[in-house]
Amino acid sequence: MAVLWSVCAVLAIVFRPVWIAGAAFLPRCPWHAFTGWPCPGCGTTRAIVHLFHADPVGALAHNPLAASGAMAFIAGGLVAPLWLACGGRAPVIAAPHAPRWRAAAALIVVANWAWLAFAGV
Repeated sequence: MAVLWSVCAVLAIVFRPVWIAGAAFLPRCPWHAFTGWPCPGCGTTRAIVHLFHADPVGALAHNPLAASGAMAFIAGGLVAPLWLACGGRAPVIAAPHAPRWRAAAALIVVANWAWLAFAGV
């Protein structure tokens, strides 16, 4: 799995010009257009385009969760094969801690949505 993750991260970087050009053709958020309120994913495309232009601050302003997730995906994809090659183990969340992680993830999504609404994304 680490090799697949690495290949996907490298391909995301290699196809950077394609992603930037293709972003212009993506539709606007229908939920935002209909209600005026951002959905939890609003600003994701703009955040990723800012990352591809090496502007992490702009990316975080548009959608902190998407920008952080994309940066973690690329960094993890580049480090994971080396980690496993050096004898590191894949992380596992123990079953008793799973509800806490789910609650934390839900809180992060709600906080991200609140940021999008506050920032007017």
